[in-house]
Amino acid sequence: MHAGALLRRLRAEAYGRAGLARRARARIDGACAVVLAYHRVLPRAEAERLAVEPGMYVTPESFRAHLAALREHFSVLRLGELAERLRSGAALPPRACAITFDDGWRDNHEHAWPALREAGLPATIFLVAERVGTAGCFWPDEVCRRLAALAPDARREVARALLGAEPGARPEDAVLAHWKRLPEADRERALARLRELAPHGDGAARELLDWDEVHAMARGGIDFESHGATHAILTAVGRARAAAELTRARDVLRAQGLGRDDLLAYPSGAYDDAVVDAARRCGVRAAFTIEPGLVSRGAPHLSLPRIPLHQDISASAAELLYQVPGRAFRH
Repeated sequence: MHAGALLRRLRAEAYGRAGLARRARARIDGACAVVLAYHRVLPRAEAERLAVEPGMYVTPESFRAHLAALREHFSVLRLGELAERLRSGAALPPRACAITFDDGWRDNHEHAWPALREAGLPATIFLVAERVGTAGCFWPDEVCRRLAALAPDARREVARALLGAEPGARPEDAVLAHWKRLPEADRERALARLRELAPHGDGAARELLDWDEVHAMARGGIDFESHGATHAILTAVGRARAAAELTRARDVLRAQGLGRDDLLAYPSGAYDDAVVDAARRCGVRAAFTIEPGLVSRGAPHLSLPRIPLHQDISASAAELLYQVPGRAFRH
């Protein structure tokens, strides 16, 4: 364990011993709840092989520790039930919590689902509807893999060429942060340039769930809701395209007998007034961001916060209980 990880664990354990985690949980009092946001559940060696962003995964061991802590200290609800109680003003149980995953990665079936079954806990997976069963990954993962395949000096040189500026300590982070703000057409041109400069590192293997896996999980108690049709960043594509992304995703899910609660997680957490309006017109009943916070009765139902969790900040149960719900108050 490196020094930073050790310090985070010691801080979290001291926080718990001082009773601060218990006091933070006591503030989830029946009028509010916490929604957790995960992406991938992968063994560390596999995450490193795939150059997965540090903020995108937890290990199976950490995830099982999370679930044990959630069973002991929280009332875990289906997200659809939680959202309906918020909408109707019905009371929530003390320390109400819901578990969500974004994107629909195949490892959710391989590693997360067995752990959820053993713990007897529900979860909701937000699917990128038109990517179910397809090969490859999303463009941020491609960026990380192509850059990771380069030697460190070459990685910085390529990032500098793509950005027109010094990339900072982690070139991939600088590229991702900049490209997420680009219009889609500009980003596609930039990706084509990256593929010329870094031709290795993108695999064709299927990493996303297919429909057989989705339906097996649905029969086993996992809910599936919308994360858009293609994972387009809705704030960057214009009103018409944003509306089409949401409508197509809704229709694909309904054709599969899914999306019954009409919930949405904004791709990359990006939303603005126009995107919220598109979600409302599409019939979305509750939409979620990745801004840390508590969800509460009376809050705007189309911009509800979640607490993102990943290995670097929540490797142990103590660290989970430091983040949840404490991160909502420290944000």
